[in-house]
Amino acid sequence: MTDMDYSKTRIFERHTNLETTNKKNAELKEMYQTFYNEMYQAFNIKKKVKFETKKYNGIQLLTCFDSYLNADNKIMIYGQEANTDEGCVFDFSPQYQKDGYYKYEYKIAHVGEKGIPKSECRQTEYLKTRELIAGFDKSLNPEKREAEILSVLSNNLNKTSLKGKRTGCYPPGEPKQKTEKYKQYKFRDEIIYTSFDLNGFNGNIFLHELNLLRPTHLVFLSGPDYINHIIRDFGSDFYNKIKLMINGLSVGTPAVTGSDYNLSKEDIHNLFGINGYDSGIKILYAYHPSAHILNGEPRKNYNAIIEGFINQESL
Repeated sequence: MTDMDYSKTRIFERHTNLETTNKKNAELKEMYQTFYNEMYQAFNIKKKVKFETKKYNGIQLLTCFDSYLNADNKIMIYGQEANTDEGCVFDFSPQYQKDGYYKYEYKIAHVGEKGIPKSECRQTEYLKTRELIAGFDKSLNPEKREAEILSVLSNNLNKTSLKGKRTGCYPPGEPKQKTEKYKQYKFRDEIIYTSFDLNGFNGNIFLHELNLLRPTHLVFLSGPDYINHIIRDFGSDFYNKIKLMINGLSVGTPAVTGSDYNLSKEDIHNLFGINGYDSGIKILYAYHPSAHILNGEPRKNYNAIIEGFINQESL
């Protein structure tokens, strides 16, 4: 069986036909280019701590597709660790907004076809949940399946991860420690997750993504062990808004996810500095799908709560 050439699938071209989609992708590319420039300059200025960049994978970058813009509910998922195989942390992938960057999404829609065995796209619990959120229908033709999986933005609280595994952090404001791990994590986070300015908006990479992509629903599939990451990525005030949801998590029955929370337009402005949001943002915080959730009723309940949430009308 020959290896599939994912650089010529035309998946990017097929799903970026709208003028508004292409405009949004141009804005995203400009933002990420600015982000890389700022990050690289900061690294050279602050280069005092040993930072093993080759052990971190490439930064996870988002893309806007027609099916996302056309969706009534614009959904962004936050998992835990970015596992992209695109280069290392300081390399802006030349594949971004080209077919090769979306080979995993292509595999999801075409698994089982010639050159794409099921082993290339394992049905993990996370993928099953991502497909559930996207309304993925395996009975549809491949192009429609592509549109479905591309309609939901897949993000992670760690934009890059250490060897693809759990990557800790120390949120801003936490007392300094003398350990080497603290120094490395602090240095890394000051480089990658610091604020930068673009066209008058100032924020870290997560806030720039929210500002440009304007999701109506956020689904955190990260569990209770990522509080530090929430604070680092979105600020302590945001964490205080949703901490009751996190505290309410349970892997048993009857509840496997916290109740949902609504951010108003005023909240979005006050917490993130983002103006002119068309709606509020609905938020659900859940355990990662690979957590020790029992099969049967607990898993059905987990899926039902998530499915009910994503089908709620935007604010």
